Amino acid sequence: MATIYDVAKRAGVSIATVSAVLNKSKFVSDELTNRVQDAAAALDYQINHLARSVQLGSSRTVGMLIPSFATPDPFYAQVVRGVEDVLSGEDYALLLGQTYNEVARQSQYLQAFRARLVDGVLIFQNRGEDAELKKYLQQEKPVVFVGRLPEKLEGDVAATDILAGTRMGVEHLIGRGHKRVGLLTVASSTSVQENRLAGWRQALHAGGLPAPEEYQRSTALSAAGAREATRELLTLAPRVTAIFADNLLLVTGILQVLRERRIACPSEMEIMSSDDAEWLDVFEPPISTVVQPSYELGRTAANLLLKRFLHPKRKFKKILLQPALKIRTID
Repeated sequence: MATIYDVAKRAGVSIATVSAVLNKSKFVSDELTNRVQDAAAALDYQINHLARSVQLGSSRTVGMLIPSFATPDPFYAQVVRGVEDVLSGEDYALLLGQTYNEVARQSQYLQAFRARLVDGVLIFQNRGEDAELKKYLQQEKPVVFVGRLPEKLEGDVAATDILAGTRMGVEHLIGRGHKRVGLLTVASSTSVQENRLAGWRQALHAGGLPAPEEYQRSTALSAAGAREATRELLTLAPRVTAIFADNLLLVTGILQVLRERRIACPSEMEIMSSDDAEWLDVFEPPISTVVQPSYELGRTAANLLLKRFLHPKRKFKKILLQPALKIRTID
């Protein structure tokens, strides 16, 4: 494996010049820069980023934790894309981990990020105590909470107004004549579940309708969990006539149960979801959605983190992006 000494020798320059060119730490003439870059390419020389991180106190990497890339919902993928587009422009690399809403996995990844000297962390926080996360914050490491408001912790936050979006979606269902609207949420999604419940209740009460607790169910982030919860909702008498779902993964489980029970959608049971995907434009049955600005959410979170790098003592900031309705229902 080639070393910095080999590059310097081949380029006919000092080690300091090689370092200045490859690390972009000092001005070097175009001639010498080209010689160093050509020598490094010819020798396939790679910078030892770990050693450089220890020396400079910065790894130029960011750790990010998401629940899952669960199909068919592209929400998290779009958030990550927004993050990457911002960070790559500032020469930061992204390390990504999936926690599946498990605190133990979250803690393991945070330990791994700390061992790799990441400069900061973007996190969809999972419900439950996490000593590793608390340690990060106590040490004043840069952390931005994404998508979910932190539980008993303080930090920068980039999220969507879940309460407003849920209320908007349920109000649309009420406007279409539904008086018994069910709600299906992900149990481990911390503030998201709480705000969904609040938005659901507010919309029903504003419409002069009751919000019975038995009309709402929480489940794991899985189609199987959604199937079980939907079957429970279908045992109620009178039965709900519409369901608002936390995300598109849960929608797949709901639709599977409706199909097996031969319940027509949307004429007998209407489904509405948070999150959106292009394939819904050609999907049958038509599913209206509350669109979260996922790509912009990723960009916002990444920019908050970069600002924290520059101003580590500044006050914490919370940014709530506004969702929008996308109606696909055909009468």
